[in-house]
Amino acid sequence: MIRDIAGRQNHSVKLARKLLKKKHRRERGLLVCEGMDLLVAAVEAEAQIREVLARSDLVAELPRDLLELASSERPPDAAVSGTVLDIGVCDRETLEYASALGGAVDVIFMCAEPLWSLDDVAMAEGVTLFLDGVGDPGNVGTVIRSAVAFGLAGVICSPGTADPFGPKAMRAGMGAQFSVPVVTEVSVSDLKARLAAAAGRKESVPELWVADPHEGEDIRAAQAAGGMVVVLGTERKGPSSEWSGCRRVSIPQHSLESINVAMAGTIFAYESYRLRSGSGGK
Repeated sequence: MIRDIAGRQNHSVKLARKLLKKKHRRERGLLVCEGMDLLVAAVEAEAQIREVLARSDLVAELPRDLLELASSERPPDAAVSGTVLDIGVCDRETLEYASALGGAVDVIFMCAEPLWSLDDVAMAEGVTLFLDGVGDPGNVGTVIRSAVAFGLAGVICSPGTADPFGPKAMRAGMGAQFSVPVVTEVSVSDLKARLAAAAGRKESVPELWVADPHEGEDIRAAQAAGGMVVVLGTERKGPSSEWSGCRRVSIPQHSLESINVAMAGTIFAYESYRLRSGSGGK
């Protein structure tokens, strides 16, 4: 359905604002995202988009598939299959009111949150990033985007890491969260217990590499026989003490004591991809 929205009290506008809070996103299993580029990425990834709020002058620019779906007659089982789609046509002020970012927002949409689990992450064969207490959602989103760019197996987030499905993280990730497994609320002890259980069953387990801003092997020369999990901590403190005894790797720098965790994550993602592909940097 394509319909006009007459003000801030509209149900869809209220829902978009509620979904800015993690509590409501978890209760409803929905995300709220902003931006035409992110909407296009969600459509290409076949995300289950439920509602779209768009400025009246931009409706014609929405992805054709969405316009056709919203205009078509709904089948009887639409609510069950997830194909229900409403497009709300808003004025600029109403859209900005519903926005987390404000400013020149062009489109807001709500969709089902991807349901990833550790079983979806091929840790034993590929490269996985574990974000340990990374609190900035922009950094989290950027790391996930890099994981997609370099073909990583997935991204795992500790309980203290910013929500990778929050509006700011989604904007920074440009929809990468729809394309790679992103698992949340995994503690260090839970991950280690899972790997120990796999080892007990004689299954392949990944090496644990901890990115250390102060010491460790040069990432450019490090080698791994199989899969690996690279742990990234906060810029100031680094990973928690729970990773003591694990292999340490670092990024050599000309100056400064540390670099932004999103930059570090991108470098580790690239270097691990280069080492595993045997490109030798070429």
